[in-house]
Amino acid sequence: MRPNLAKSFPDKDIEDDVLDVLVIGAGFAGICAAIKLKEAGLTRFKVAEKAQAIGGTWQSNIYPGAACDVPSHFYCYSFFPNPNWSRKFAPQKEILSYIESAVEHFGVGEYIQLGTKVRALHFDEIAGTWTAEIDGGERLRARYVINGMGGLHRPSVPNFKGKGSFKGQSMHSAQWDERVDFAGKTVAVIGSAASAIQIIPELQKTAGQVDIYQRTPNYIAPRYDRAFTAEEKARFARWPWLARFYRWLIYKRLELLVYPLTKQNSPFSAKASKGIKDWINTAVKDEALRARLIPDYRIGCKRILLSDKFYETLNKGNVRVITDPIRAITPDGIETDGQAGAGSPTLNRADVIVYATGFDLEGHMRSIKVTGRGGVTLEGLGDAAEAAFKGTAHPDFPNYYLITGPNTGVGTSSVVYMIELQLGYILKLLAAGGRGKLLRLRGEVMRAYNARIQDELSRSVWVSGCKSWYQREDGKIVTLYPGNAKQFAKEHARLDLKNYEVTVL
Repeated sequence: MRPNLAKSFPDKDIEDDVLDVLVIGAGFAGICAAIKLKEAGLTRFKVAEKAQAIGGTWQSNIYPGAACDVPSHFYCYSFFPNPNWSRKFAPQKEILSYIESAVEHFGVGEYIQLGTKVRALHFDEIAGTWTAEIDGGERLRARYVINGMGGLHRPSVPNFKGKGSFKGQSMHSAQWDERVDFAGKTVAVIGSAASAIQIIPELQKTAGQVDIYQRTPNYIAPRYDRAFTAEEKARFARWPWLARFYRWLIYKRLELLVYPLTKQNSPFSAKASKGIKDWINTAVKDEALRARLIPDYRIGCKRILLSDKFYETLNKGNVRVITDPIRAITPDGIETDGQAGAGSPTLNRADVIVYATGFDLEGHMRSIKVTGRGGVTLEGLGDAAEAAFKGTAHPDFPNYYLITGPNTGVGTSSVVYMIELQLGYILKLLAAGGRGKLLRLRGEVMRAYNARIQDELSRSVWVSGCKSWYQREDGKIVTLYPGNAKQFAKEHARLDLKNYEVTVL
């Protein structure tokens, strides 16, 4: 049942300069929040977006080949299906267009304030409100904050020796420079994971040479992508139940076939691992190269990637895989250690360097200075800053809620589906608190929840021996949720106010 926020936020006794809700970020999470807040009868809210356009991840990641790894019909809002997806896996521009169309369809554009970067949040314990400091000097006050910033926008670039000396052009995959002409150039792509395997097949078509610097091989499964026919799209449009059924089939396939791979004792692991290794041996012609592409860790320990083109691209004459460690960036290219760390270093010349090196998720969590009750800061909490009850609430920050917070990441479902579930829980919190109450999560509740989450994660494949972005340097996982989508939905289905201290202002 949809909460009626109009009852909890009546029109009387309104302070004109205080918003009921401030939403941070205008990607999938922030736009979903705006839609649901409006549907629930709330109008005194604003969405602060740091960029000059909406879209979040899909506005900033515009590199060639950018597409989603979740099937299109499940990578969209359940309440706003799109019968006209062009492909099973939608490309970046189409996903961005979908987000824009959702804004227009639900009429929430007026609530979005672009070019508004929140740099700090301060909680006023007496007034029970949050003050957001905006770059440029503006201040916004709100009773509640919903932080919907995604994590895939803050680039992580290793601090290679000599990085600043390179004379050519360089860019991170999330800061793509469309002005660069790759035709005939020697391009060095550092990284071989999710972004890289989408970029490389596109660069190969025009570049003179593409050098791939691979640190660790990945399990890359076939995507089986294809275009939807006009007849299929017409059927989805004519019979909405068919689109819902197709979406449900995607959901069940991920739950029943992919999620089990996250368990250390999964009976599916050996078969899935063998299938990918057989594919590598079939698809890649060079025997020596095949050996360097086969992972030596358990499938699922690192993110399982999808591509129909990557292995085929490696057979092209202008593509080379380099596995020697990078020693330094030089003015003319990249210097690597000798083979297996022995011998003289090798200089590989390059005209352009593309850093496909992922994102700084820990830095993202602290990208806004948040000061809560008693002057406690997010930065000062240390390890406790990377924990939240149901990935949403924290005891030191009343009426401040996260979407895609700590331990909500999924590799076996759709993050858009999870966003909707979290938002449903947050709306219940808003309805319970309204304009006159503070809801503070009990500390013991968060500690017990996160102890359980970490215990479950300790039995996952993600701690089976490989090094991945899932883990911090100390091995702790603060990004991923250990359960499946069904469990996540069950956890967020109801609000138990016993978990919160409720204070009347």
